[in-house]
Amino acid sequence: MRWLHLKGKEYSGPAGGNGGNGGDVYIHGVRDLNLLSRYRGEKKFEAESGEDGSNRNKHGKGGDDLVIDLPVGSIVRNKNSGEKFRAHRRRAEILILKGGRGGAGNAVFKSSVNRSPEESTPGQRGEEGELHIELRLIADAGLVGFAECREDVAP
Repeated sequence: MRWLHLKGKEYSGPAGGNGGNGGDVYIHGVRDLNLLSRYRGEKKFEAESGEDGSNRNKHGKGGDDLVIDLPVGSIVRNKNSGEKFRAHRRRAEILILKGGRGGAGNAVFKSSVNRSPEESTPGQRGEEGELHIELRLIADAGLVGFAECREDVAP
């Protein structure tokens, strides 16, 4: 909760801005199979949180999205909700977890009746999930050959 302070005019009213939204989590399909070695040591992935609102009705900055690059053909399962996501196309970003929503500052509650509200709402938490990544390889190979055209010759 923040209050506007001007020179010669103390307590000029509410000035708390709204909080920023949290970042979303996306998967992104790429053709590089060796990409998974980048994530070998990491167990926890987090998108950036939104910033708090500040004085003079300034909104907080929204959090940056987290994009996880996976090889094309990967299947991501959310163990908590049971949802399945497939990275089946290159350059396609698929939303798997939604970020949180920023709270409202005290300037939102200002009205003609309530000129100095002392309330604000906290933000909502974003989705969380335990993800299982399964890699499915699609082979682009074919066999080309000639039909058997040899004749058997009896002696």
